[in-house]
Amino acid sequence: MTRLQARRIHRHDGVAVLAVVGELDLDSEQVLAEATASVLDTGQVRLVLDCGQLSFCDSRGLGLLLTLRQTLDDRGGSLVLAALSDQLLRTLELTGADQVLTLTDGVEEAADLLLPPGAAGVTGNAGSG
Repeated sequence: MTRLQARRIHRHDGVAVLAVVGELDLDSEQVLAEATASVLDTGQVRLVLDCGQLSFCDSRGLGLLLTLRQTLDDRGGSLVLAALSDQLLRTLELTGADQVLTLTDGVEEAADLLLPPGAAGVTGNAGSG
């Protein structure tokens, strides 16, 4: 089992991007919950989860993603999942979550979806943590 890591990798004009690495399940959901709470605590409500290295997601992880989407929506923001593995995409399709969550092939595409009108792409690296 790969311990879940969620780290902030960069920001695009007010869009936070978190890289999610490992397995998202009952034993690790708190890691992602804390990382996303840290983003929300900064006032950011537009979030991309880079799922390119997320190797597994169980029902608890899926529930967390759906709750996060609702929380961001309630705050006037949005969540986009980017770079999903075939396995994760299949899980989302089987559960119907692909109809609720916004999915993109890549992080840049996801961030562009969340940019406010007139914003100009990548602003640089916000560091990790």
